Amino acid sequence: MDSLHAIGFYASSGVSLLGGLGVALLPRRDWRGAALALCGVGLAGVYLSLSAGFAAGVALICYLGCALALAAPGYRQIESAINPLWRQLAGIGAGALLVLLAYSAFKGDFVSAKFYGGAFDTAALGRLLFEHDALATEAIAALTLAAAAGGAAMWRLRSRTR
Repeated sequence: MDSLHAIGFYASSGVSLLGGLGVALLPRRDWRGAALALCGVGLAGVYLSLSAGFAAGVALICYLGCALALAAPGYRQIESAINPLWRQLAGIGAGALLVLLAYSAFKGDFVSAKFYGGAFDTAALGRLLFEHDALATEAIAALTLAAAAGGAAMWRLRSRTR
């Protein structure tokens, strides 16, 4: 990876980090929606720096749609069983984890990795993720599955109480 791609990757990671912290720490719903859109722009930039234009487009559309749904006046908030302080601490922990991952990527072989794919080559992105970061990719997939299952369970419990 040349220096221009590395700069784009780390700048986009910083934008995504700021958006994630904004989602976790901002008090108003419309500000959190804007922060979620910022997080999506940063994630799309990370994908673009890895030459995965299709994945960047999909991520950008999904994050912007979720941001619009979050900031819309008809949004119905789900009451959380977790104290807001714990949610904010989790957001700060996620930001610290991102900093740790960026440090390990800088000190590891990521910066000197070779990439021969085109701009819209999602197969090459999959090869990059599974060749260098297979365990991290599996951990993120498991976390996403647990979050989706937890959200579905909370939604079902809330709809039963009505």
